Amino acid sequence: MRINLSHCRKGASLGALTLLLALGACDGPAASPAPAPEAASQAAPAPSPTPGFSQAGLAQLDSRLAELASARQRAGYVAVLARNGEVMHTSTAGYADLEADRPMTADTVVRIASMSKPVTAVAALMLIEDGVIALDDPVSDYIPAFANVRVATALQRDESFEIPTTDAERPITVEDLLTHTSGLGYLFDYQSNLGALYIGNDIYAAEGDMDSRMETLAGLPLYFQPGSAWFYSYASDVLGHLVSVASGQSLEDFTQTRIFQPLGMDDTTFFLRDDQRDRLAAVYTHGEDGQLTRVPSAEDTVSVAALEAGGAGLFSTANDYIRFAQMLANGGALDGARLLSEDTVAAMSTAHVQADRMPDRMDSVDLGYGYGVGVIYDGPGEHPVRAQGDFGWSGYFDTEFFVSPATGIVAVIMSQEQPGPTTPDTIGARAVFDRLVYDAISSES
Repeated sequence: MRINLSHCRKGASLGALTLLLALGACDGPAASPAPAPEAASQAAPAPSPTPGFSQAGLAQLDSRLAELASARQRAGYVAVLARNGEVMHTSTAGYADLEADRPMTADTVVRIASMSKPVTAVAALMLIEDGVIALDDPVSDYIPAFANVRVATALQRDESFEIPTTDAERPITVEDLLTHTSGLGYLFDYQSNLGALYIGNDIYAAEGDMDSRMETLAGLPLYFQPGSAWFYSYASDVLGHLVSVASGQSLEDFTQTRIFQPLGMDDTTFFLRDDQRDRLAAVYTHGEDGQLTRVPSAEDTVSVAALEAGGAGLFSTANDYIRFAQMLANGGALDGARLLSEDTVAAMSTAHVQADRMPDRMDSVDLGYGYGVGVIYDGPGEHPVRAQGDFGWSGYFDTEFFVSPATGIVAVIMSQEQPGPTTPDTIGARAVFDRLVYDAISSES
């Protein structure tokens, strides 16, 4: 699997929740123009009444997504809102496939990319509750390649054209992987020689099995001493492989039997089934000319990848993912199936990483990090919309979910946009969703 970065050049930002959609100036992939705009909304009318939401607020959500789809800000959007444990509203607008005239629906299959990370975190937390692994276990107990990691002392090469390194002061632990404090890098640092080293050793595009990919990754210097800072990274992919090793199952088998099947998430998988392909959304981007264009199928390598990437590899639907999110909102259970204890979900949604280790851009909006999710906490800044205690995460192709314990809201939005040269100039799903959802809360609730 390759998350296509060939269209990107230096200037990508790091460290914000919006990291994967704020990739700076890019050279767009060769792509065919999308059909001319039509009246392309299938916004579902809100039930009347809708407990916990205002009719005017839901109508505004519907109309705004329809307006954005019609303006080709995205090909299509689907949003699902629940409150107090019940799905209350579904809004759809635009198309899953413009060329085929196929509308976006809550059962459209999408690439959720980094929204795989919370799922992988839940898998690891289940093994912790089972007593199979522990938070303070060294990763090298399960993946020996990480036994002798080195830490960079500078991000640029020295006079001998090497990244200078030193010994790690302690091993990388399971908790470091859950909190992205391992020191591992990723694919979005275009500023440093160390970043170039990680990009040149992209484990998503590598050949071989996960063991060999882990060997490659473990051979790269860490950005910092384990546990000392937060950096978005391959940590969830390493964690997914650790789950596989520790459980004795493939990550797909573990997540299917322990998470997706119990929750009734029939369309969530690392590997598309043949019967899902006619519901898979096409991927679009915004090219140099500012027009919405379809990404060629040859560049959509995610949909044919034979890789269980715990940090980026899942497919799902809005209807499926709202069930996963509602399970977390319920304290680890849904419809009689308990995956985690309430205490474990509380730990997952606690901001273990706060201002002393988070990037400044995230501190400014009080965004900390728990176990696989971002968490709004009482920090030095102020989030413009969300309430303290809200948690969730987002994905590269413009998808997002959040759980709001203070309001009882659980919300998911899906689109399918690959960041391109003019994507930053467009209005995506994540840019408008939080405000639209909060504005839809009934004043009487």
